[in-house]
Amino acid sequence: MGAVVWYRNDLRVDDHEALRSACEEHDTIRAVYIKHQKKRDFERGTQQARFEQETLENLASHLSQIGITLDILEGKVHEVLDSYVQPDDTVYFHKMTGTEEAASEKYIEDKYSTRSFETQTLHRREDIGSDELKRVFTAFRKRVEAKGTFYDPLDPPSGIDVMKEESVAANPEIAFPFRGGESAGRARLREYLAEPVFTYKETRNGFLRNDSSKLSAWLANGSLSSRRVMAELQKAEREKGANESTYWLYFELLWRDFFHLTMRETGSRLFRSGGLQEGQRTWKRDEAAVERWIEGETGVPFVDAFMNEIRETGWMSNRGRQIVASYLIHELKQDWRIGAQYFEQQLVDYDVASNYGNWAFIAGVGNATRTPRFDPVFQQQRYDPNQDFTKRWT
Repeated sequence: MGAVVWYRNDLRVDDHEALRSACEEHDTIRAVYIKHQKKRDFERGTQQARFEQETLENLASHLSQIGITLDILEGKVHEVLDSYVQPDDTVYFHKMTGTEEAASEKYIEDKYSTRSFETQTLHRREDIGSDELKRVFTAFRKRVEAKGTFYDPLDPPSGIDVMKEESVAANPEIAFPFRGGESAGRARLREYLAEPVFTYKETRNGFLRNDSSKLSAWLANGSLSSRRVMAELQKAEREKGANESTYWLYFELLWRDFFHLTMRETGSRLFRSGGLQEGQRTWKRDEAAVERWIEGETGVPFVDAFMNEIRETGWMSNRGRQIVASYLIHELKQDWRIGAQYFEQQLVDYDVASNYGNWAFIAGVGNATRTPRFDPVFQQQRYDPNQDFTKRWT
């Protein structure tokens, strides 16, 4: 009998219950990651692909320290696993958010011996209470903060040095200059918690490297766990003092949890035209208008700057995402899901729950009871008054 550690959006060795358990219970361990082949509405961004490749290389290096080979395969998940898993193997994996992910999990659980674990979110479903998950963020936040439950992250299996590789390969010309991989993620976490986090609330709407943590990229593919981020944040607060900014980083982790737990409850509903709201919505689909938006040729400089940035770097600030989403939906009157699909193929920090949750919010079909609208001219005057960012990307 052997163990198969099935990797997905948990591309790390630290705080990895599935890997730890497999190492404790088996002598023979294989690890596999499947690049799922699926029809794409937009061409995948080169920066997203680069970040994934760097992450997999880093993971393979860490696993090799304890004699485990990471097999990277391509194809349909069910077919690949059926040819890879032996009848007497036990498959170890983490539960993931998403309808396709849940379907794959059920298939494997029905066919093979499995051990599954929950580490994708900071809080768990049982932390919220026995009644239905509250679909308003404030209610959710108050619930989990009142309970105050945190889970300590697990150290990597003995013999693995996560910090052995710390090259971040910074490019000072862009806001996201970082390499993919657990080592780079841990290095960035250390760097950010050393000083920039203590002014995060004041800088979070800016567009530079340290204006925000950028940790979402490593959280999205699981090369950092939210439990590890929270543990290191609490350590920094104990050593240097907590303030509104350090709380605000936790606040952002709460938003991530909220989107994940909501999607787990509502399944595929968020992919509908009407999102989580009752009934269907009719949206326009003007290919020429969408193309101008993608190419940064709308004629609105602030919008175009952000769209050029994401195309070139795979990154866009949260403020920028709100502005360009609002423009596509409310000014161009286009289907919000088109924008969500484009971001899915471009962002280095693409996360299904956060991405679709935020797009649905701007479209007024998500959790919120209001429909936000962002005037790009006003936003530019407020957040880029000297047009430094706008000129850089136009």
